[in-house]
Amino acid sequence: MTDDLTPGAASGSTQPSIDLSKYTLTSAAEVVHHLRGIVQQGQMVTVFSNKGKSFILTRILALDNVARTMVLDWGANEHANKLFLESERNIYVCSPAGVKTQFTTGQPRRISFQGGDAFEVALPEQVIKLQRREFFRIPTPIANPVLCQFLDHPAGELALPLADISLGGAALVLSTAQAAKFHIGDHYQVSIELKPFGVLQVQLEIRHLIPVQHKNGQESIRAGCCFANMNTPRETMVQRYVANLERERRALVR
Repeated sequence: MTDDLTPGAASGSTQPSIDLSKYTLTSAAEVVHHLRGIVQQGQMVTVFSNKGKSFILTRILALDNVARTMVLDWGANEHANKLFLESERNIYVCSPAGVKTQFTTGQPRRISFQGGDAFEVALPEQVIKLQRREFFRIPTPIANPVLCQFLDHPAGELALPLADISLGGAALVLSTAQAAKFHIGDHYQVSIELKPFGVLQVQLEIRHLIPVQHKNGQESIRAGCCFANMNTPRETMVQRYVANLERERRALVR
């Protein structure tokens, strides 16, 4: 397993990462089989280019196992398309059937496919396929959102709502404008009030940024983050908070 497939590796972080070797498909047959499943499902794929500073939302249109290439749909944003074409290393993220998938490719080229523009890239040599969550993750309240206060962001103090939380990290909800201020691999000191158990002071690492299309047509960005410097007291606080949320959820269901 190489660092190149780990989100945020380009940041030079020395923080420990989850061992992904057991989740990595390395044989050509396994890689193609998994990618074909993504094609058949019509799964949307987020591609991060320009060192994680830009992204496009696309689909895999076709695979050529002989030529070892795949074709991607042309993006809606021409500026982002241009950055993708110029980017030498690109990270792909999607979640077919809830299974998080990630891989990298080199620089794409512009081609004509079925009468329209498309991207062509070499097939990835390996694919990370996370078949289960490392930690139990639970949604946070919508009516009374849990806010994550950023204490050292260059843009100043920010307070962003959590979408969910687990012992290993949390997901934040960002507007597209706010997402432009964050990059994969960034580390920030944050403060999260986990009522009634206390305030979690922790370092947060941005692991992925995924566009989310809502039923009303609006779009937001989901930022998947991991806690980078947990210790026993902090873990205990999060565990108690998650357990309390789960008890409340079960009580509502009953």
